[in-house]
Amino acid sequence: MSRHQQIVELIEQRGFSSVAALARHFAVDASTIRRDLDKLAAEGQVVRTHGGAAAVVNARHAESAVGPDAHDPRLPEKRAIGAAMAERIHEGQTILIDGGTTCLEVARHLDHSRLTVVTHDLHVGLEISTKPQINLVFIGGELLPTSTSMWGPTSIQQLENMRVNVAVFGVGTVMDDGIYASSSYSIELKRKMRSIASEAFFVADSTKFGREALFRVFGFEDFTAGITDATLDPIRAARFPVPVIRATPVDA
Repeated sequence: MSRHQQIVELIEQRGFSSVAALARHFAVDASTIRRDLDKLAAEGQVVRTHGGAAAVVNARHAESAVGPDAHDPRLPEKRAIGAAMAERIHEGQTILIDGGTTCLEVARHLDHSRLTVVTHDLHVGLEISTKPQINLVFIGGELLPTSTSMWGPTSIQQLENMRVNVAVFGVGTVMDDGIYASSSYSIELKRKMRSIASEAFFVADSTKFGREALFRVFGFEDFTAGITDATLDPIRAARFPVPVIRATPVDA
C-alpha cells in the first residue's frame, strides 16, 4: 500500500490528523506530508484543514464546528497554543478541557487514537464529536449566561465521580499571583475540575497577561505549566513560578 493510501486510511479512521502526527507516523519531514495532503485534497480524497487534513465524510461537521473564533485576529497564536498543548497529551489519557476559544484550539489539535475527553463546553464537545476515535464525556448542567459552558450543582455532582489525568483551563486574566476571572459564576466549577485532575495546564494568548480582573480562581501552584504565544516577552514569561511555554505559529 502506498503512503498516500495509508494516509487516507489513517485520516478516515481518526477523522482528522495533523501534519506533525503524520510526519511522525511515516518518519518523513512535515513538508513531505504537506505535499501529500495537498495532492490528496486536490483529488478529493481528504479535506485540507489548518495544520492537517480531515476525512471527506467529516467535512460538513468540520465546517459547522468553525466556532466563535472564525474572525479572531489572535487565531494564529491560539492555534499555536492549541497545537503545543495537544503535543503534551499522551495516548490513553483522560483529558478535561475547559471552555473558551483557546481551549477549542486544543480540542481541534487532538488527533490521538486512544483518548477520552471530558468537557462542559458546547463548542469543545461539538469539535470532539467529529473525531470518532476519541471518547467524549459531556458535563451537563445549566448554560452559563452569555457563554457556551455548563455550570451549577448538576455539573459539580457529575464531576464528583470522575478522575482525569490532565485538566486544561482557559483563563480570563493572568496576573502576577495567579489566574483571575471577571465573573464568579464558574469559580466553584473550575476548582472542582482542578480537584479531580492529576495535573493541570492553563492556555492563554499573550493579551491575557496583565489585565485587571476581580476574582482570583487559581494560584500558580495549581499548575504544571502554562502555554502562551511567542508575543509574550520571554523575560516576563520567565518571572512566573511555573514554566510558561511560548508557542510559535507555524505554517499549515
